[in-house]
Amino acid sequence: MTILSFKYQDLSDLKVKDFFYRLYDKAFNEEDLTSSAAQVAFYFTFALFPLLLFLVSLFGIVLESADDLRTELFFYLSQAMPGSASDLVKKTIEEVTENSSGGKLTFGILIALYSASAGIDSIRIALNGVYNLTETRPWWRTKILSIIMTLILAVFFTIALGVIFYGGKFLTLILDSINLPIPSPFFLGILQGLTVLVVLILTFALLYNYLPKHKKPSWVWITPGAIVGIVLWLGLSYAFRLYLGYFNTYDKTYGSLGAVIILMLWLLLTALVILIGGSMNAVLQEF
Repeated sequence: MTILSFKYQDLSDLKVKDFFYRLYDKAFNEEDLTSSAAQVAFYFTFALFPLLLFLVSLFGIVLESADDLRTELFFYLSQAMPGSASDLVKKTIEEVTENSSGGKLTFGILIALYSASAGIDSIRIALNGVYNLTETRPWWRTKILSIIMTLILAVFFTIALGVIFYGGKFLTLILDSINLPIPSPFFLGILQGLTVLVVLILTFALLYNYLPKHKKPSWVWITPGAIVGIVLWLGLSYAFRLYLGYFNTYDKTYGSLGAVIILMLWLLLTALVILIGGSMNAVLQEF
């Protein structure tokens, strides 16, 4: 297990212009990552709603506070997603929750699992391309791998939501029981932010280390591609929300379809960032 996949000396000797030219050529000429990201976004769009419904139902059963959970979930989604997209998710979840039975929710989870695993499959194929790897595993093994990856990422997402929503209450309860001072809301905010950061690091590490067909897979916590990917994702999500806040013409042009388009664009950018991070790792291996 390695913390960093690079040393400062490795990056200081890098010819920046040649590196970025090679990165662009590999990502958009050789591999056409935009098309791969669009495919991932398509599958993840179908998986998103059933997954969120499942999480709302799960936390509601365990904590008996589904209404409060939905309110907090929608708040945090609105911080990460463009406004129109988060409004679409909120409206859909509320409508389906009010008019759905347990059987429908179970069927929805199966659809979410299949769609999300298909999206993971698309990421695997694209990462194999950028790393110049040939897939030799049988199809059933790669499908099982994609399903396992999907379940692990869903667990990461669930843990992150649990810490974000209830981490403060849980920590306060523990500290109060041992007569220690309760931390300030600022400290709890830092805890939530660190949780999101750790989940992002784990997600990128899992995708880059074990999804492609590496000859000798090994766990590396932080790669240059993961660092750039996390920063790009946070920056692009914020910039996209800012752009839509001031120059949003999708709703005016496409009506109710505008929210769907915005959601898919955000998912496309998310997938593209993951693939570009993988391309960066692959190109660095060439230099």
